[in-house]
Amino acid sequence: MTLVVATSNAGKLREFARILGMSAVIRSMADAGFNAEVAEPGPGYVDNALAKAAAVSAALDVPVIADDSGIEIDALHGWPGPRSARWLGPAANDEERVLALLAEVQRRSPTNRRARFVCVVALCRPGAEPVTARGESLGTIVTPSGANGFGYDPIFLSDDLGITFASASAEEKDRVSHRARALRCLCGSEAVHGGRGAA
Repeated sequence: MTLVVATSNAGKLREFARILGMSAVIRSMADAGFNAEVAEPGPGYVDNALAKAAAVSAALDVPVIADDSGIEIDALHGWPGPRSARWLGPAANDEERVLALLAEVQRRSPTNRRARFVCVVALCRPGAEPVTARGESLGTIVTPSGANGFGYDPIFLSDDLGITFASASAEEKDRVSHRARALRCLCGSEAVHGGRGAA
């Protein structure tokens, strides 16, 4: 099966390809001929993932998978959540967002640093109902460590691994990450194999 991934994020694309492995041939939406920006209507992960997958699938008439993910800080009542990639503005890079989030956590709650990564994946196929699945990974916010991964990986100390996602190998991260858990849930869904309903 060939799947187009509705993302321009190279790190996400690599993770999709690794996690799905032999079960699908992964293409970026740009390689498939879709180069437009897709608005994320919010307010939640499901809304954004479905909007991206549906728009690209309708334009290309092929199966498309998309995700929306974010980091949720317990002491900040789940913020930044679905706005994780955008809260600092469109020009900010990963390092700037990481440092700004660390400063915000330190300012508002220096002792409670519990956090979770959340990912919702959506699969849209011509002639079938969309399917969604959710995955989470629990951890703690720490000072940056490690050079792998992307996004907030350097400051997320995984409960499962005992190291930051940025310190983990790709194989280690893919065993326990929020994105891997969401994709495994999606791939195991009866709705995917039977073409029925949403998960």
